[in-house]
Amino acid sequence: QDYRDLIEHHYLIRAFTFFPLIIFAIAMHTDADYGPLHFLTGVAMNVSVLATCLTIPLAIPVMIRDAREARERGVDKAIPRRRLWKVAGLAFGASSIAYLTPFVRDVTDGSRNVTVTSCTNTVAQRQQRSGSRGRTRVINYEVYEITMQLADGSTRVQDMRLHPRDNESASSQAVYDVLYEACVTNPGTTGMTLEIMPHSWTILAARLD
Repeated sequence: QDYRDLIEHHYLIRAFTFFPLIIFAIAMHTDADYGPLHFLTGVAMNVSVLATCLTIPLAIPVMIRDAREARERGVDKAIPRRRLWKVAGLAFGASSIAYLTPFVRDVTDGSRNVTVTSCTNTVAQRQQRSGSRGRTRVINYEVYEITMQLADGSTRVQDMRLHPRDNESASSQAVYDVLYEACVTNPGTTGMTLEIMPHSWTILAARLD
């Protein structure tokens, strides 16, 4: 009872710190591969991580005060110490700024159309790692690695799923269908016009030429 109020306050501050990650989970669940939804969820995920990391400097002084009070009461072991998550949080905050910057520039500059003169593909192997340290699970999967030749002479290479997701949004499915037609069904012979956000290279819409 002597330190229950300290524990409750400690975890209240911690819950406040990580609350923005709820937005991250919602955005990740509703994400799409293409279209406006992909752009919006990308912004939401990076903003939620940044918001969480910005609360850490605010939370640290309060948690230090709690720990000092716990020591004065002789119950300092009641307050768990997690210095690593503070450091990791600040690191994630810095990386989220880097990922968020192209989205911010896209909001400022808006979308533009690019002409793809031809598109080809190869089936490529990819790996995805999940799990904690010591229990890492590696998932091997295949994707289409599509290579788009743009009208300005530049080349854009990116991955595309072999099959669209079952819960793909209508706008994302429409983009996938056009990419599949130009890059997989008729590789090297079909052009298309893409509406993109130029800095994050989010494909908002696509049509065959």
